[in-house]
Amino acid sequence: MISKILGKIRGNRVGYNIGRKVLSTPIITNNGIYNHLYDKKINKSIEKLSKQYPWGVDIGTTNLCNAECIMCPHSKLKKMGTMDMKLYKKIIDNCKKLNIKIITLSFFGEPFLDKTIIERIKYAKGKGMSVAFYSNASLLTEDLANKIVDSGLDSISISFDGYSKETYEKIRKKLKFDVVKKNILNLIETKRKMKKNNPSINLVLVELEENKGEIKQFYREWKNKVDSINIINMRNWANDIQKKGTKESFHFNKKIKRKPCALIWQKMVVDWDGDVVLCCDDWNHSTVLGNLKKQTIEEIWKGEKLNKIREAHVNDEFDKVPLCSGCNKKSVWWMVD
Repeated sequence: MISKILGKIRGNRVGYNIGRKVLSTPIITNNGIYNHLYDKKINKSIEKLSKQYPWGVDIGTTNLCNAECIMCPHSKLKKMGTMDMKLYKKIIDNCKKLNIKIITLSFFGEPFLDKTIIERIKYAKGKGMSVAFYSNASLLTEDLANKIVDSGLDSISISFDGYSKETYEKIRKKLKFDVVKKNILNLIETKRKMKKNNPSINLVLVELEENKGEIKQFYREWKNKVDSINIINMRNWANDIQKKGTKESFHFNKKIKRKPCALIWQKMVVDWDGDVVLCCDDWNHSTVLGNLKKQTIEEIWKGEKLNKIREAHVNDEFDKVPLCSGCNKKSVWWMVD
């Protein structure tokens, strides 16, 4: 219930700004009373989540991408490919067995570069799952828009990091603002024509020095066109991106006491080759927990390697996990049910 309320507040521009200010203020977040209540919430959530399997699985069916974004380390990738359909179906069937109902067909690539993405959506939907993915929408043609709406996809989050052409193309290099905007509007219109409620269309903007002056205009332009707008703080991809973040971003505030990361109790992340990596920031497979070609979700999720990492987080020993030691991403446990 709390997470739903906070989610609605965060989806509003004023609510987002207020929430960011609160989370970025050490006098509040490091306060003894606040910390006591927050730690109590975290411990309760961890106790509950430790008895369960992940509530969702991110499957990167491909790590190919057609953009070169200034806040992303994708250009450093050495190995790229697309997931074998047999492996994909094995993972989905494993999720079905464990009653995992939330599947995100994204990790570190552009889903529309996977030529079998529609087939993958339909397979997971046929197993009764909620399916979503992230896209830059540059390849979302009219034909694909029709197929996406018809596929049963529940949600598509589109990365769209600027109100103006100049700003957008400065951030999302190799992509064309006019093409992406046209594709988004066409998807909205396709949904209307086909009289479908899904997929929900959500815009995601990473707040950077380059675009923070346009956020008010961005909201005004899109708030009545799409289902939601999510402004997110820039992260450093576990210290692989050194670009300066916005001053307001609580991810960059070192004065705020660090807490365990909620992601390692909530979601499993699988890349195209079957590797299960620690989290959605582990783009270069620095911490591989196992591989679903040879293992099951159960074996990896309850395995010794992940349990030791969770233990390090609980004990405030982040330096024991190289990936986590340099990461600046902070969880908001109030959002965890």
